[in-house]
Amino acid sequence: MRHDYDDNTSVDDEDYAIWECRIANNDATFDKTNWYCYDYDMGNFVEIVGNGKWSYLDGTTATDVRSNARALDWDGNEHLMGDVYVGCNADSSGGNKVATEAYVNTAIQNASPGTIYGFHLNGNETDPYDKITYLKDAIGMTPAHMDFANDTFDYGSWENAFFMPRPCMVKNDGTVDYYLDPNDYSKKLDGTASDVSNTSYGGNAMMEWGRDGKKIWYKIIPEGTDRSSAYVYIADYQVDADYQAYSFINKNDTYKDHFYTPCYFGSIINDGTNDVLRSLSGQSGSIRCKNKDTSTERTMAQRNGASWDLECYADIILINLLLILIGKSTNTQAVFGEGLHTSGTDAINDAFTSGQHDTKGLFYGTNSGTANTYTNAIKVFGMENWYGYMWRRFNGLINDNGTVKYKLTAGTMDGSTASDYVVSTTSADYNGYLTGSTLPSASGTYIQKMAFDTKQFTPKTAVGTYQTDFCDGLWTNNG
Repeated sequence: MRHDYDDNTSVDDEDYAIWECRIANNDATFDKTNWYCYDYDMGNFVEIVGNGKWSYLDGTTATDVRSNARALDWDGNEHLMGDVYVGCNADSSGGNKVATEAYVNTAIQNASPGTIYGFHLNGNETDPYDKITYLKDAIGMTPAHMDFANDTFDYGSWENAFFMPRPCMVKNDGTVDYYLDPNDYSKKLDGTASDVSNTSYGGNAMMEWGRDGKKIWYKIIPEGTDRSSAYVYIADYQVDADYQAYSFINKNDTYKDHFYTPCYFGSIINDGTNDVLRSLSGQSGSIRCKNKDTSTERTMAQRNGASWDLECYADIILINLLLILIGKSTNTQAVFGEGLHTSGTDAINDAFTSGQHDTKGLFYGTNSGTANTYTNAIKVFGMENWYGYMWRRFNGLINDNGTVKYKLTAGTMDGSTASDYVVSTTSADYNGYLTGSTLPSASGTYIQKMAFDTKQFTPKTAVGTYQTDFCDGLWTNNG
């Protein structure tokens, strides 16, 4: 469940009709000063501003000063912009077609440069807040954070960011039934009762990503010989070929408009025949956490229908990058809430009741991590218990005797050769996966540095503290 962008399209937002003309300036920038238009009031084809030659319909010129900019006409022929004529010119030198109003409106939308948020992560900086520097369109934005004193979430500048998901009920056939009130999941957007806690409902409560048809494209540029620093860019269009939207690629290697993640950590609910992994509110005593393996959990998830599966590694990477972006820190717990992680036992975990923060909006947390007080559960991007005292199994990541092996899509568009996610205890079965870094041996020590590649990142060293660097404990079994 999971636009072509042409930054050279020439458009004008005045009262003109425009023909298609791709601008290629000498400095390779998209420069409004070189736009052309057909002015119906004057009956002339003109360059709006600049040194270009004004060419009238009869082929005469207003000046012999020519523009440095070049253009491609409808047939792909290159001209100095002063040489391009409109419609039926006396010398028939141009012959460009005048576009319809619908084309102009679409071109204006498509030629918008879009949004690119960016940050630099300095692997040598230990302060988790100084570690992140905003870049591109993120410069000047106010980070989001949980206001623990006032028990409210402060979005800063990020509330209407293009990547914010929305809660919905998705039917077993993969279609969206309806959207939920983000401030009260027990209600539909129209105020009527939802099925968020109805175990008889044929579907699940999910977060829909890809708002307004915009995929989430990211690009990671590792920095330094140890690759512990990186530039990260997140955009609403594919800026160049290195930007990828792995979460939006389905098992058939096709880009889809949306992908969906569970609002709740899966509960095991029997459908009368089999145990099924569900995402519903109000479920207790059946939370998945122990005495299960990946194969069993995956089977239970797939029983929802043909398009259902466990979460995938691509979603984990993307969402964690978004948390670093909007929080401008690698201390996620201090920014969004600690989540359940202390004084916990499996018995407490098993008895957890989903839906603790159904009326708290898309983000909520506390600065206490005591696991036997369920109100300390974390909620980010509308999802409960994104991190905390839970076993979380997902497709696409394996520790192969100390070496990271990963796969971001079920197909092979991520560069892997395995045709599906692998569930196996045999190392050779993961030969089709991509190879990442070497994991450090750790048993509860704190992550100091990450190793970045162009697709993902995993722990590199684990000699940090709970207040420095990534502020997260790490456990590995490299045997």
